[in-house]
Amino acid sequence: MRYLSLAILLALLSLKANAQDDPLVDRLKAYGDAKQNANLFVHFDKNVYTNYETIWFTAYLIRKSKAPINQHKLISVALIRDADSTVVIEERFPMQNGLAFGSLVLPDSLLTGNYRLLAITDRLTNSSPEALFVQPITIKTNIDAPFKASMKLIEPGSNKVLLSVTSKDNRFLPKPTMVSYKYGNFTKTAKTDASGQLLLDLPKQENISDPNLHVKLKYEKDSSLISMALPPEKSRASVKFYPEGGNLVAGLPMNIAWEVKDQFQMPIALSALLFKNNQVIDTIETSSYGIGKFRLLADADADYTVKLAHSGLIDSIYHLPKALKKGVGLSIPEALAQDSLRIGLRTNDAKKLTIRIHNFKESFVYATFEMEQHFRTIKIPLNEVPKGLNTITITDSLDRPLAERMFFAHYDSSPKLSLSTNEPSYTQRQKVSLSLKLDSKIENALVSIACVQDSRLNGKNTNDIESYTFLNNELEQLPLNVNGQAYKDKAYLEQILLVKGWRRYTWQEFQEFRPESAAFKTDSLQVIGKVTKSKKELVAPVIVGVLNAQQMGLITTRSTGLFNLNTNELMAEAGRKMYLFVNEKNKLPYKIEVDDAFSNMNAKLRHQISYQSNILPSNLLNNSELVLQSNEKAIRLKEVTITAKKDNGFTFGRGLPGSNACGDYVCRYNILNCPNHVGDSDNTQPVPGRTYMTNGHSMLYTECKASVANNGNELFTPVKGIRLQKEFYLSDYKEPQEPAFFSTIYWNYATLLKGDKATDLSFYTSDITGKFRIVVQGLTDNDVIYAERFFEVKAKQKSDP
Repeated sequence: MRYLSLAILLALLSLKANAQDDPLVDRLKAYGDAKQNANLFVHFDKNVYTNYETIWFTAYLIRKSKAPINQHKLISVALIRDADSTVVIEERFPMQNGLAFGSLVLPDSLLTGNYRLLAITDRLTNSSPEALFVQPITIKTNIDAPFKASMKLIEPGSNKVLLSVTSKDNRFLPKPTMVSYKYGNFTKTAKTDASGQLLLDLPKQENISDPNLHVKLKYEKDSSLISMALPPEKSRASVKFYPEGGNLVAGLPMNIAWEVKDQFQMPIALSALLFKNNQVIDTIETSSYGIGKFRLLADADADYTVKLAHSGLIDSIYHLPKALKKGVGLSIPEALAQDSLRIGLRTNDAKKLTIRIHNFKESFVYATFEMEQHFRTIKIPLNEVPKGLNTITITDSLDRPLAERMFFAHYDSSPKLSLSTNEPSYTQRQKVSLSLKLDSKIENALVSIACVQDSRLNGKNTNDIESYTFLNNELEQLPLNVNGQAYKDKAYLEQILLVKGWRRYTWQEFQEFRPESAAFKTDSLQVIGKVTKSKKELVAPVIVGVLNAQQMGLITTRSTGLFNLNTNELMAEAGRKMYLFVNEKNKLPYKIEVDDAFSNMNAKLRHQISYQSNILPSNLLNNSELVLQSNEKAIRLKEVTITAKKDNGFTFGRGLPGSNACGDYVCRYNILNCPNHVGDSDNTQPVPGRTYMTNGHSMLYTECKASVANNGNELFTPVKGIRLQKEFYLSDYKEPQEPAFFSTIYWNYATLLKGDKATDLSFYTSDITGKFRIVVQGLTDNDVIYAERFFEVKAKQKSDP
């Protein structure tokens, strides 16, 4: 092994002063600006919810794109059902300095199943959102299913599925159940027979993209969704080979990574035989992530092939790329670098080379040298290289790429934040004391904090701010990390960096890029209103009133009747409805139409986001799997049926028992808008002038101003407001008769942490027993931060106080 000469090593050590000498600096910046996307991350309190629960969130705009962070004024959050891409609910919230806080209440009528939360900000580039984030979630129910439904495959290898529907106590239902099902591009509607069964004979389809059979059942007024993955027909696997550095070069020993996926783009763990000119030379294999690595000294004219050993795949031969007769090999023993990067260079063609470390936005290290030896080891300091994914590109004198490799600079998996509780385990309704302490190197941090039942954090859907910022937001869809947090798993990351590249950035595309050809049109999502009179355009401006339960505002339209609804005019507390009306004596000839760009964009994106992650076989064979366990819910002594009626009038309330026109109610324990008694038949309307408990303290209730509305008047046009955050309700649960089955027992939008002292807070466990998880994530002065801690909640014994 020969090492780089002292002169060249010293040149490399001083590259931080010469990086600006890179002739491609300006083009890299222009290319990076053209391709860069904003990094929006949303911390939701959990990813498994049930009806009438509240979704709490904090949104962090970590990196700007075309617009500065402070130009992102609003964020929209929409709930989209996977089964049919229906936008179920959508709300928008103010954003300031890249931060947004809010909550959404899930309706009682929500069907169980898989959903996605779509978050976008109001800034657009070329008619697309600059910042977008998608969070998969699951909706379960706290009510036992009104009927039981299950599916099973009749026999292996067939596409015949037997569906069975019975009552809750396993009896035959007196009436047939309506069944709608979809498999691939085949859909059909049918009914169960007298025994509650239906045989689904599904046509076999080639190149099907979704392995799941989706079934919707409707019996009288009750509905349920179930699905199952059908075993696919044998198909060819997707096999790709990645010689380290980019090319296989004859006569140079090289590492070759390879990746195997099935027809649904899911990774496959298997073994295979490596052939040279039809002669077996090695046995190779992939990990559970579908990724493997082997070493090969290739001959120039040899044919190298791989044959997979897997009974579920069509027997196929896969060819490695042909070896170049001359070239450069690049190897990195450890792609997770800290303060320096060690690389190995091999060549069979001595020439002048250029080393460039960059991130396709900026150039950080730039040097040229003569590669006279066949092999060199070079150690490069990373003082000027930012933390995260970066690329080292080896080019010739004409800047043509010869080898390239991605690595992670300044990787550090050590904890930045420590969490400690006063006890390792607690009983029901016991006080928890939590202390948060930053690492001594960190001065400040702004974090959101959630403490939730661990089973409400499904590992398949879990996001964390470190893994998303440094990995998911930069690379294409990654295989699910079985150990939880991808960023902390070194072995996983080393495999990923062997086969994943900058899918949005390539050197070939960069060379063809011309800054003058990159045209960007920036805009923002807005809510626009238009007033017409007798179905005709106005010729003079009119006054439009904006009314909610708290205040009324006035807007003067343009002479054509157009008007903008800005943030201040649409501000309203969560749950408050908002209406527009024309402030003229004779309102009948006037009509207001609202063009809501946020709703239009959600409708446009709802079909696209389902393709942003791999489709997993769901195997939801029984609808009871979407019902909470008995220790997670209160026993329902009676059910309240809420009938939705067509409402063309002006009403703010949700129609819940005991609520007034503003949607406010008081539970039996004198708590205003108690989250534990939403829809309870014992609720009463609050009385103006009386004092009620809320958020742990008392408050004086003032008049509900929605009474000014005239119910049944069709002259008011509803419009979505900008929702102000509401505080998380903390309770000590001292009332023994009050059930407290909360899976989220603590939430805080934004807590400021100081590096010189610990931050202490407290909350109480609920009636749910089992494992709970505390998740803390957010921003430091120059980085992102994540930490978690677990504790157990045990059932209180009778002797306990």
